[in-house]
Amino acid sequence: MHRPFLQPMLVWVFGGLALALAVCLCFLLTPFVGGRRAFWLVAPYYIRGTAWAFGIRRELAGWEELPAEVRKGARSVIFVGNHTSLFDPPLMISTLPSHPVFIAKRELARVPFLGWVIWLAEFIFIDRDRHGAARQSLQEAADRIRAGQSIVTFPEGTRSRDGGLLPFKKGAFHLAFEAGVPVVPLAIHGGLEVLPRGTWRVKGSPYRIQVGKPLEPRDFADPEALRQAAESAVRELLGNG
Repeated sequence: MHRPFLQPMLVWVFGGLALALAVCLCFLLTPFVGGRRAFWLVAPYYIRGTAWAFGIRRELAGWEELPAEVRKGARSVIFVGNHTSLFDPPLMISTLPSHPVFIAKRELARVPFLGWVIWLAEFIFIDRDRHGAARQSLQEAADRIRAGQSIVTFPEGTRSRDGGLLPFKKGAFHLAFEAGVPVVPLAIHGGLEVLPRGTWRVKGSPYRIQVGKPLEPRDFADPEALRQAAESAVRELLGNG
């Protein structure tokens, strides 16, 4: 499929400059409002502006059907969904109203500007290459969830190349059992069209997040049963259940 060259190139250039300015603004605000609040005061607006410049049309469906305590952030949850694009995390940050944070790879913390600002936002970094460190990060995540912080994770473990749903890994579901919070399945439609894996050319198109019904750990025998139910729920939301 032909993708225009000049427009996405210009948006990447100006978007990169705007990112540097947004990160500086976050750090300037941090002494006054705290790092996390500074992030949420700046990042969603930067992301929405960049998405608009690329022609990405964000949509959120099913949110109003969630319990009020989840919508208002009064009860923490673990959002789990499919992953097809590098744009998934920022577009979710700018679209989900409850200010969840991500479990991110440790390497991202070392990326200039991007790593600095998500460190300010108190994302949870995990070192997948060191088993002990990974377990410690998951324990930190459980503590944060119990304290009221919702998180987002992509249980496939990597981006899908063709849009098909990959098997879910089990970590998020053990975490849900340990923290005693529901899993909220969601399906991302349009990520593959916006920015497929292996290319930098962004295509302006709809990007839709479809939210499903919460799955309570107490309704399942063990994390594996919860994992299977969540994978089936995401597959159904994608329309290939």
